[in-house]
Amino acid sequence: METTHFDDKCMIECTNNDRKVEAEVMAFKEHDFLSVSIQRSIKINMRYNERKGVYIGNQSGLEFITEGPQKFVSKHTR
Repeated sequence: METTHFDDKCMIECTNNDRKVEAEVMAFKEHDFLSVSIQRSIKINMRYNERKGVYIGNQSGLEFITEGPQKFVSKHTR
């Protein structure tokens, strides 16, 4: 039996200026959407882009991308 967990933080990149920052994951559904908070003051909602394999969102005229939070799979035995 396997259990899947995701990290509560991820790195996001601003495509306008190539800066990377750590963001806190607020809501996440794999291969669908991701909602993150930067420094607990800026919220960015992102949608999954299947062709590029990344989550993409816009805030304040800037575009942000991320591969999403790190995935952890735990295997359980009896």
